Amino acid sequence: MRKLAYVFGAAVLLCLFSGGAALAQDNPPAGGGGGGGQGRGQFDPAQFRQRMLDRLKESLGVTEDEWKALQPKVEAVQKLASEGRAGRFGRGGRGGGGGGNNPDPNQPPPTELEKKVQELRALADNKDADPKAVKDKLKELRDLRDKAKVDLKKAQDELRELLTPRQEAQMVLSGLLE
Repeated sequence: MRKLAYVFGAAVLLCLFSGGAALAQDNPPAGGGGGGGQGRGQFDPAQFRQRMLDRLKESLGVTEDEWKALQPKVEAVQKLASEGRAGRFGRGGRGGGGGGNNPDPNQPPPTELEKKVQELRALADNKDADPKAVKDKLKELRDLRDKAKVDLKKAQDELRELLTPRQEAQMVLSGLLE
C-alpha cells in the first residue's frame, strides 16, 4: 500500500512539473528578453481572451459564419460569468475601485456587484458598523447576485439554442455551460 502511495505521489508531481513547463512554453514572456517570470507584468487580458476564443472556436469545429452567430453569445456568457465570480470574491481581493488608487488603468471600472462587495467589505471590516447597515448591505448584495445568476442562466440558454449536442458538450467541458 505504501509503495502505491509513493507511485501515485510521484505521478502527481510529474504531472505538476510537466504541466508547469508546458504552460511556460505556451506563454513566453512578452517583449522578448529572457528571464523566467519577467513577462508576467506584461499580461494582456485581451490577447488571453482572444486565444481562448480561438481555441473554443476550433474545438467547436464551426465555420466563420457560424462563429459570427456564436461569438457574441459566448462573450456574453463569459462576461456574465466573470462578473458573477468577481462579485463573489471582489476584484483582486481588496480595493479595485475606480479612481486614483486603481493599479491597472486598463481595467474596466467596477461593476455594480463589485461595488456592493466593496461596500460590504468596508462595513464588515469596521467593528463599529451599524448592524442594520450591514444587514441591509447583505440584502442588496444577495439581490444583485440572484439577478446576476438569472442573467447568466438566460445568456447560457440563448447560447445553448445555437449549439449541436457535441458543441454543447464542448461548452460544458470548457466551463461556459452547466
